Amino acid sequence: MPATRWVLAAWGGRIAEIEIKFLLFVLLALGALASAAKSEAVLPAYVLGLVIAGVFARDRVLIERMRTLAFALLTPFFFLKAGALVQAHALLGSALLIAAFLAVKMATKLVGVWPLARAFRLGTRQANYTTLLMSTGLTFGSISALFGLNNGIIDQAQYSVLVTAVIGSALLPTLIAQAWLYPHEAHASARRPERPASELVAAETQRAGAAE
Repeated sequence: MPATRWVLAAWGGRIAEIEIKFLLFVLLALGALASAAKSEAVLPAYVLGLVIAGVFARDRVLIERMRTLAFALLTPFFFLKAGALVQAHALLGSALLIAAFLAVKMATKLVGVWPLARAFRLGTRQANYTTLLMSTGLTFGSISALFGLNNGIIDQAQYSVLVTAVIGSALLPTLIAQAWLYPHEAHASARRPERPASELVAAETQRAGAAE
C-alpha cells in the first residue's frame, strides 16, 4: 500500500508511533464502512492485513506491535460478542448436527490440504499434523455465522449450532495434532544448535588420528 510505505518512510520509528495511529485510523475507517454496508466490522482487518503484508514482511517491529494490539484489544471483543450470542439450550438437542457439521468441515480440509502437503514432500506425520492444524476456520466461520444472524439469514439457534461446530473445528484437530502427531524429530533437528567450527575440526582430527 503506497500510503503506508510513505507514512513509514516519513514518520516511522518515532516515539509518537504515527505509523500505528495511521493503521488504526485506516482499520477503524474500514470497519465503519463495513458496518454501514451491513457487513462485519472485523472483516476489513483481514483485508487490510493482506494488502499490507509486504510492508509487514520488511518491518518486524511494526508487525509485532500490531499483533500485540490486535490480540490484546481488538480480537477479544469480537469473540466475546460472537460467544455471548450462543444459546446453550439450543445445543442440547443438536449434538448430532454439530458432529455432522464438524465432520464435514474436517473432511473438506483433509481433501484440500493433505494432498498439497504431500505434493510439497512433507512426510506423512508432518502432512497429517499440518492438515489438522489447517482444519480450523474459527475467525471466518464466526464472521460468516454472525453475518447470517445479523442479517436475518439464520436464527439464533442455527447460529449457536454453527458457531459451536466452528469452535470444535479449532479445538479438536489441534488437540489431536499436538497430542499424537507433533513432528518431534523435525522440531528437534530445527532446534539443535550447530557445533562451532573449532569443535568440528578437532573432532575430525581425532577421527583421523584414531584411523592411523
